[in-house]
Amino acid sequence: MHDEENTGTSEATAPPRGNLAWTSDAFTRWLPVTADGDVYIGNVDPDPAPKIVGLDATDGTERWRVSIEEASHYTSAIVGELLVAAYGDRVIALDRESGDREWTTRLAGTVSRTEITAVPEATLVLVPEESGRDASLTALDATTGEQRWSASLVESAVDAPAIREDGVFVAADSELSRFDVADGSRVWQRSVENAALGPRPTETELVVAADGELTVHDADTGEHLRVLDSYEDEVHGVALADGAAYWLTAETLAAIAIDDGTVEWRLEAEGCQAGLCVGQDAIVAPVQYEEFDLETTWPTIAAFDRETGEIRWYYHIDGFDVLFTTPPVLVDGAVYVAANTIDSIGALGDIPPRDESGLF
Repeated sequence: MHDEENTGTSEATAPPRGNLAWTSDAFTRWLPVTADGDVYIGNVDPDPAPKIVGLDATDGTERWRVSIEEASHYTSAIVGELLVAAYGDRVIALDRESGDREWTTRLAGTVSRTEITAVPEATLVLVPEESGRDASLTALDATTGEQRWSASLVESAVDAPAIREDGVFVAADSELSRFDVADGSRVWQRSVENAALGPRPTETELVVAADGELTVHDADTGEHLRVLDSYEDEVHGVALADGAAYWLTAETLAAIAIDDGTVEWRLEAEGCQAGLCVGQDAIVAPVQYEEFDLETTWPTIAAFDRETGEIRWYYHIDGFDVLFTTPPVLVDGAVYVAANTIDSIGALGDIPPRDESGLF
């Protein structure tokens, strides 16, 4: 779940149960976006045909679909009444109500394999892109698609750009940078090693996962301040809320105090893919956890109490080589996700279980 500041947090309330309410007919394996009772999904694979589809969030009914070009990656964001989508060397804006195309922009390179960031108050869309060995961050006017500025990066961005006040923060594999949101001028840059996720901004600091550690940096200078935690394998998600960093790795799910690294709680719930959503009172994450009442530790989308880590519910899929193909997206009363068992987006919500998969 991606917000403007890239905190991974929203005011959404998780559903009290998480059973499959509906699935769409349209294929996707990329992160959906939601707003005002609608869900927008995209596909850039050649089979089935590339398209963007607008769905009713309550039942998955298709409202419109638009054909697009093939590409290797797709990402989108909402800016007011527009859905802005980036794929291949194109960025397009569609009217959210009708699906009509408002503008198209061609990039010098191609969209990096991360997410774009919308900055509604500045009518900006930030697009990480790459061309051969070169990488950059491009700011487009969300109303017209015209380029406002472009800033070079030492390497491709590893995560979506984050915004805090007049700063744009970006992490590449070996560099953490801050740019001015107005003109793209570089404010500072700091060397890091093996950046994996972030940055996630607080009011004065940045949280970054890099080189096996969850670290805190000064937002004004980029200076490394302290280490909060460590990891050995992959890191799948970091989200910030109320002074805590909620943190999903291949080994654990944990809540860590940002000011001093105190572990508020930690579960041996293993992250099984990218994605972590923090709502008003719950955390939703893709995990495998032996504490679930399952014969085999199948991949699940699970909700945990934000304060204590207590299990709320979990939805599982079983079978050979099964996986969720998108990170979960949390909105009020529902969680949207795609899996290779349905090849489309599904909504988890407060309904009775249809069969043995789902809430136990």
